[in-house]
Amino acid sequence: MFQEEKTLKFTSLFLFGSVLFFLFDIVSDLYERLIARNAPSFLDLVHLTFEVASAAALILAIRVLLRQLRLMQERNIAQTESLRLLRGEMDHFVRNKFTHWGLSPAERDIAMYMLKGLSISEIATARATAEGTIKAQSSSIFRKTGVNSRTELMSLFMDEFLDVAPESNL
Repeated sequence: MFQEEKTLKFTSLFLFGSVLFFLFDIVSDLYERLIARNAPSFLDLVHLTFEVASAAALILAIRVLLRQLRLMQERNIAQTESLRLLRGEMDHFVRNKFTHWGLSPAERDIAMYMLKGLSISEIATARATAEGTIKAQSSSIFRKTGVNSRTELMSLFMDEFLDVAPESNL
């Protein structure tokens, strides 16, 4: 969405420059007619009318683009806030489940790493332990949670979280 905002801003600036050009041309034409004290011809009036209409249309387009930009920014803020709340709810939900299952602090860390998608070797590196230790603790986690794999563990969280997540945040 950031790229769309930049595009709208650039387009608005370009249109604003065009408005300035048309306004300068209109003033220039009027000034030229006043100095020359010549009655404008039909073509001059058509030309002037077209420039005024073009400037007005460009001003309207700028207003529409700026309104659209403001709406996009408001929607972005609302979605960011919704995501922040959802992340907080997910974190609270996960921690409550860990407590309910009686996971030890080490098992909680490993389960969290598993939910984040880290491999056994990545978890071992992050915790500065042997892969065998991580595998043993993973087996304990699976036994306590009643699942057979990390995919089932993740599925368990997603299924249960989506069932308890408030409708307003979805």
